Amino acid sequence: MKKYYYTAGITGLAVNFLLFAVKLYIGNASLSLTIYCDAINNLGDTFSCAVAMLGFVLAVKLGDKRSLRAQSLAAFVISLIIALTGLFFVYRGLDRLMYPVAVSYTYKYVAVITGTIFVKLILGAVFVKLNKKAPSPIIRALALDSFLDCFITLFTLMSTVLIAKINFAFDAYFAFLCGTAITVEAVRCIIKEARFLINE
Repeated sequence: MKKYYYTAGITGLAVNFLLFAVKLYIGNASLSLTIYCDAINNLGDTFSCAVAMLGFVLAVKLGDKRSLRAQSLAAFVISLIIALTGLFFVYRGLDRLMYPVAVSYTYKYVAVITGTIFVKLILGAVFVKLNKKAPSPIIRALALDSFLDCFITLFTLMSTVLIAKINFAFDAYFAFLCGTAITVEAVRCIIKEARFLINE
């Protein structure tokens, strides 16, 4: 069981950091707010996986009942990181609405960003498979975040193309809407884990 936990943490850490680096480069090159925010989202996911690794280590050392508490605490912190990322999206969306900038893209960028959606889908599927072998609230939180990221990146792609063609601040609206959706889902998870920690 321990090896499944560590596999989930290390895989998530490596994949999310790589996605962060790729999207940060494209976001800065194209001046796309949504791609930039998506990159920051992946950076948040990288920190989440680092927290997950810490939670796994504590869970293995504590054992039994305290293991569930340690994993729930880690899931709580991960959800908190996701919520802060969502609020960052909302802030940047409002900022871009007030101060719009021209966005440019190339088909090469579109192809790369499309590829990252499939990478996240595969990562989410890996987390689901690992969770079946070694059930954990941490792995469930990472799986949910991976699938949410697929939709975020899809909206990111759509907004980038629309902005370039229509010359309208779609990226600001998409950043705001995605940020709101992420924050709401993260807060739901925070409340769930907080109730478990309080009642435990």
